[in-house]
Amino acid sequence: MDKRKCGIALFITLMVIASIMSIIAVSFSYLEKVQKSAGSTSALIQGDLLYKNTTDILKRFFPKGSHNGDKLELLYSTPLPLNEEKSGFSLTMSCQPLIIGVPISWLDEKTNTKVPEKARLSKQVLQDVIEFYEIDEPNKLEKLIIQSVTAEPLKDEDFIPRIEPTKGIYSKKKFDKIITDYFFMTDDSKVLTIPWEKYFTFIEVNKKTQIDGVYLSAEFISIAFDIPLEVVQDSWDPKEMNLVEFLGENGVSDPINKKIYSKDALNAMHCETTYIYKTQQYRFNFNYIEGRSSNFEFNGQE
Repeated sequence: MDKRKCGIALFITLMVIASIMSIIAVSFSYLEKVQKSAGSTSALIQGDLLYKNTTDILKRFFPKGSHNGDKLELLYSTPLPLNEEKSGFSLTMSCQPLIIGVPISWLDEKTNTKVPEKARLSKQVLQDVIEFYEIDEPNKLEKLIIQSVTAEPLKDEDFIPRIEPTKGIYSKKKFDKIITDYFFMTDDSKVLTIPWEKYFTFIEVNKKTQIDGVYLSAEFISIAFDIPLEVVQDSWDPKEMNLVEFLGENGVSDPINKKIYSKDALNAMHCETTYIYKTQQYRFNFNYIEGRSSNFEFNGQE
């Protein structure tokens, strides 16, 4: 191993140690507070404190606008554990790439007037997924999803119950309700078998939002670029080649739209933290995108 590789390995090792030490430091601080007021501190408050500490660490290591390919790769492959024997406290945090598919909010054409390709891509992916999984009533499902994204009223002949007009689908939980509504309307169980999170991302978007061009899911690549899923699963490895190289090897010569796909890995991730306090296990998850955290969900005792 040459000096350059040794230097990179040392840097990554130091980064991991620094990350874990940071989590240990803030968690010990948190434990002291909990121990002093254990009788009045609920599990939700505990989770909220850990959530704040965790997001502060992420902001420190993955600041907005920075490129952190090596650190992201390590974070995605190595859950961060912490155990403290004296108090019985245990914590494990794991993160995965977030924007591995097209943001479903791009279905709203009004939010993409300057980059209409975003709306075209999202609609194409939706229609192709519906066709691939042989949905019984494709038009109804498509209209139901688009109505939820745009909050625009449907005509009476659509025969779709009116949904509360809250524009946007910013969480998987809200999207799951839409899918459940369709299932109860049609009794089409195939809709429940679709791995929607492999094709779409459920986040709030802005004009700078891009799809992570490094960590695309195999399912999304297959649908978006018309490559057999088996081929993508067997040969797509972002560690070995970038998206342009992979597409070229599979006969896709069209240029990549840089306004849609990022060249570098994005500081955009979905993290889940499981912690044990006084023999009980709790869990919360959240999204972290370029210095901002959102979609905090506390799942309670498990």
